[in-house]
Amino acid sequence: MHMALNAFEAAPLRHLTLQNRFLVAPMATQYADKEGRVTDTLLKYYAHLTQTGAGAVIVEGAAISPYGRGWSRELAVWAPEFRTGLAKIADTIRSRGAAAFLQLHHAGRQSLTPRPGEYVVGPSAVSCPVLNNPTRALSGEEIKRLVVSFTDAARLANVAGFDGIELHGAHGYLLHQFCSPLTNRRRDEYRLEPDGMSRFPLDVVRSIRTAFPELIISYRMSVRDYLPGGLTLKQSVLMAKALQGAGVDLIHVSGGMYASLHGPEALVGPSTPAGVFVDDARDIREAVTIPVAVVGKIGDPAMAAKILSNEDAHFIALGRVLLRDPHWIRKANRKNQDPIIPCLLCQKCRYHLRGCPDGNGEPGWQRN
Repeated sequence: MHMALNAFEAAPLRHLTLQNRFLVAPMATQYADKEGRVTDTLLKYYAHLTQTGAGAVIVEGAAISPYGRGWSRELAVWAPEFRTGLAKIADTIRSRGAAAFLQLHHAGRQSLTPRPGEYVVGPSAVSCPVLNNPTRALSGEEIKRLVVSFTDAARLANVAGFDGIELHGAHGYLLHQFCSPLTNRRRDEYRLEPDGMSRFPLDVVRSIRTAFPELIISYRMSVRDYLPGGLTLKQSVLMAKALQGAGVDLIHVSGGMYASLHGPEALVGPSTPAGVFVDDARDIREAVTIPVAVVGKIGDPAMAAKILSNEDAHFIALGRVLLRDPHWIRKANRKNQDPIIPCLLCQKCRYHLRGCPDGNGEPGWQRN
């Protein structure tokens, strides 16, 4: 029998105690400069998100390699020169009472091509059907170097003052690509096993855990591809157990890749049911003993309360609803009596267009 969780009570996460069970989900902004450095606008944005009252803020994907960027003006974490700016973000978040996490990201076959005609990389030479960028398979030595790159990025996050890191193993990016039958057709030690085991993500986790025993590691995973022949829940449940064994402290449940996240029938589109990933989060939660977070169209406080009450998940990650209504958490807790302003599900913010484009005035972090 599980004990009902309260969204607004202090929540343990390894050695941390978060002020509540709400996380700000990582959302790409393009507020970094062309080189991936932190800007004043980006700092104002995170100061604004911290004022939502969430227990932790997961900072948007930061590229671990200049060849793994998923969008222009992506935050960078591949060299020591980025430490100063990242430290300002961590300090901005932590000084306001929230925990700070940095999401480490390599887009793999969904990366920007460095120059026309050049290849992006993935586990196999299978191009993304949405981007159609020429893709080549990584060599075994390149994969080993990427484990080091992820670990070096975690080191930079650690010295910059972040409480933890999140590995982006979802949405069709590189770590996810090693876990999906649609993208991993290797036959070497980095192949995808029939039960869903994949060595590369586990090597990354083990390397970071060994180097930084106290650093909290979250792993954001797409539990399904939502495409024929793709990753299944059964495989992801087994992989979640393996990730826990490798040293992960939190599983952050999401779903899909570019081929299933884009277009009129996108998973996060208006026609998708609310709480789209909650059932999968419950299955992951039942399989592991570490905390589980769930994201995905959780715009109703009653739904968030039910998820926690049922212990379908231990944490609720909020993204677009906080862009639309920064007071959502306080309103849910009845500390603000105004009605919640619902997300329009217009999807424009998903395409890195700098916040909620609803015409309801400038975003708060730009008005300051």
